[in-house]
Amino acid sequence: MVRLSELDTLPLPGRRVPNQELILAREELLAKASGFERIECDFGAAKGKFLSESAVLNPAVFFVGIEGLSVRVSRTNKKKARLGLKNGAVWRGWGKESLDALIPDGFLDTLHVSFPDPWPKHRHWFRRLVNREFLEIAARKLKPLSERISGGVLRLMTDHPGYFIAMKDHLAEQGGWEETSWEDELERPITEFETIFLAKDDPIGRIALKRAKRP
Repeated sequence: MVRLSELDTLPLPGRRVPNQELILAREELLAKASGFERIECDFGAAKGKFLSESAVLNPAVFFVGIEGLSVRVSRTNKKKARLGLKNGAVWRGWGKESLDALIPDGFLDTLHVSFPDPWPKHRHWFRRLVNREFLEIAARKLKPLSERISGGVLRLMTDHPGYFIAMKDHLAEQGGWEETSWEDELERPITEFETIFLAKDDPIGRIALKRAKRP
C-alpha cells in the first residue's frame, strides 16, 4: 500500500477511480471468481507480491486485489498473466469506498489490510483507513456467521504501535468482533513491507478477527 504521508499530500487528480466504475467491475470480479469456494481480498495490494505469491501457494483460492496506483495494478495483472494464474486479479480503487463499491456483501472469507498508511501526525489521523466506518464496511463484506460456516476473517497488520492501538480501540468501540488465531490453514507469504520491517527488527502489530456470535 502506498504511503502518502511520506509525501505529506493527498493523491493527485486522476489517480482515483470513480466508484461507478468499480460497481461495474463487480460483474468482472464475479465472473473471474466463479467456481472458487474461498475468496480473499488484499486491500492495498501495493506491487502485488503478497497477492501473486498467495495465488501460487493456494490455487484453490481466488485473491482479489485493490490498489490505488494504476501502474501497480497493470504490472501485477501482467505478472499474473505471465504466470498463468487464473485465481487472482487486481482492480484500481482508493479508500474504503472502493471496497464497498467492488466487493459484494457477504463475499469474502478473508480481508487483508496490511500496513496501511499510519499518517503519524495527529492532524492527519482523520485520513487513516482503519476507523469505525471502514470496519462497518469490512463487516458487511465478510461471509456471515451461520451454522455451516464460521464467518469471514479480518486480518490487520501495522508497524506503527500508535496506529495498532487505535485500530483496537475502533474495534472495541464498534463491538461485535472477537479475536481469532492469526495462523490458519493456508500457506501465507510475507508482504513487501513485512520483509522490510522484519529485516530492521521493527515491531509488527497483527490481529485477526471475526464477527462474534450473537448471544
